[in-house]
Amino acid sequence: MKKIFAALLVASALPAWGAPPNAADGAAVYQKHCAMCHGAGGKGDTGVPPITGKSTATVAKVAAAHPPPADKLQITPDDAASVGRYVSSLKK
Repeated sequence: MKKIFAALLVASALPAWGAPPNAADGAAVYQKHCAMCHGAGGKGDTGVPPITGKSTATVAKVAAAHPPPADKLQITPDDAASVGRYVSSLKK
């Protein structure tokens, strides 16, 4: 009985869909903060460098300390990591 109770207690503490609570949605953050300059697909169609094909770590690092004008966005580390994962999934 104690084992069942312990298992239920642990399971109830886990997020419903396996994602941490308040996890950033990389696609939504990208569309809100990045797509206006890098384009919807990250190909840099607007005259800025393309970001498709970049690694998750590279994109997250640049997003966290982005040069102007995006430096004013104050993207959180979680947002930067989520954007990195999203962008690394985009097709070149």
